Amino acid sequence: MKYFSDLLVDLLINQGIEYVCFNPGASFRGIHDSLVHHPDPAVPAILMCCHEEISVAMAHGYYKASGKHMAVLVHANIGLQHASMAIFNAWCDRVPLLVLGGNGPIDAALRRPWIDWIHTSQGIDKLLSGYTKWTDMPVSQAATLESVQRALKLCAAEPHAPCYVAIDSAVQEESLAPGLLLPSGAVRPERLPALDDEQLNELVDRMLAAHHPVIAIDYAALDDEQAEQTLRLATLTGAAVISRNGRYNVPNTHPLVFQDHDAQLMSECDFLLALEVQDLYGLLANSGQQPHAGLYIATLGTHSLLISSWVADSQKLVCADLALHANVAASITRIAQAAQALAASRTHTAQTLVDERTQRIAAHKQARRQALLAQVTQPADGLTIAQALIAIHEAIGHERWVLTNTGSVTIDTLVRGLWPIERSEAYIGMSGGAGLGYGLGAAIGAAVAHKGSGRLCVNLQSDGDLLYTPSALWTLSAYDIPLLVLVINNRLYLNSKQHAERIADLRQRPSDLSNLATSFHENEVDFVALAKTFDLYSPGSAETPAQIGEKICDCLSYMRTYGKPALLEIKTL
Repeated sequence: MKYFSDLLVDLLINQGIEYVCFNPGASFRGIHDSLVHHPDPAVPAILMCCHEEISVAMAHGYYKASGKHMAVLVHANIGLQHASMAIFNAWCDRVPLLVLGGNGPIDAALRRPWIDWIHTSQGIDKLLSGYTKWTDMPVSQAATLESVQRALKLCAAEPHAPCYVAIDSAVQEESLAPGLLLPSGAVRPERLPALDDEQLNELVDRMLAAHHPVIAIDYAALDDEQAEQTLRLATLTGAAVISRNGRYNVPNTHPLVFQDHDAQLMSECDFLLALEVQDLYGLLANSGQQPHAGLYIATLGTHSLLISSWVADSQKLVCADLALHANVAASITRIAQAAQALAASRTHTAQTLVDERTQRIAAHKQARRQALLAQVTQPADGLTIAQALIAIHEAIGHERWVLTNTGSVTIDTLVRGLWPIERSEAYIGMSGGAGLGYGLGAAIGAAVAHKGSGRLCVNLQSDGDLLYTPSALWTLSAYDIPLLVLVINNRLYLNSKQHAERIADLRQRPSDLSNLATSFHENEVDFVALAKTFDLYSPGSAETPAQIGEKICDCLSYMRTYGKPALLEIKTL
């Protein structure tokens, strides 16, 4: 006999979904049983987690690393509430998760005493309505099958975002209804087209007429070929490129590429092309600028097409002079080709001005780089985070490394300034919603995506974030997922300490209590012992650059020999 949950697993197989992750729960026991007993060898592999926030974070990191879905199953009510923070991260990060939730029987006559009553909700999907693209709670087999297909279609349509379908536990366990069949073939994702000719001409004309153009790019997630086209456009027009931290977009070593913001470039900018920039006001404000009378702003992307009235991730409104909705990746080649055609007729004087500007930008980039290196290599009373990052790169630079997580804003900013990030696979951005508990799960998911590729997946794991979801180490160890976990342990919540210092200073109070309730100095966590509790290899702790190099070498040797993960604790100031 075939059950409806068997058909749902057939649908996952038809979609090419290779993994399903979950913390087990009775409200989806029908689907669980179908996964375990399905005869098709292509059935998605189960990755068991010890918390729903870890499950969702794993699917989050997996999608950003692979562009494919890892389906997530979450238990009714309590499981969904655990998962909701991680789903919020994915919303802010514009990641299209497929989340399937169990629900107790909506038909009250079918509920078991006590447990089915407290684990059944009449509107369970509404819990997520403020930070998902679409949710549904179907109550029949045919409606459920259609809802899951619709979720697959909608969550991958631009702009990307999670979708959630609650699946009634009684419906899962029913015998398959006669005549209910899967659609032929996989659900094809929808994609916006590239710019049309009229939009393209207006954009390129404006850009080539500018004296000081700047390209800002954030969530576009360009691949290596598209990155090359973007740099070709920048070189043709003499534009500086400001790369934000939503995704990898362009190699940070290119002389025209800057990180996050730059006051000098923005002060002289007369044309700004913003490609999937989520926080345009933040770009300007962090550069010490406000939109000025001589600045023409053109935006290209999809961010404004997905606005929630529940959360203000739409950011402060900046009205662009030219707002274009189109697929950035599909448009960038057309823009570069059009610019090339117009630049061919440029006068010698105009070309000389572009060349001079390019040289000035490159010199400015070099000066910024030297200033950063001078700053971070200053002697300190202990190991700084920057010094640790330099030592880590020296130890793994010969590998084809992939940053699966960069831990915190502090670590992320420094690593993008200090490491050569020149491949689209090498960096996948941060959490989106700034929710702690993202890092380890996302890093594991990304490492699953790269398993067997020969690449070295590296998790620059902040200590405070790890303490939210330490049981993710069980999943990492249980499935032998090759990931190098480097715990950057400064024994405090740095951002909270900085806020404590700032508010004390504003109120003219002493800041010597800023460690109170922001640090672990009085009761340190032993991350090496924690790793060993989960049967995870660790060579101990490192507190100097030499120790970092030596112990990372030890970790790499172990990982190569056994194909298993390793954890190194690095103690910093």
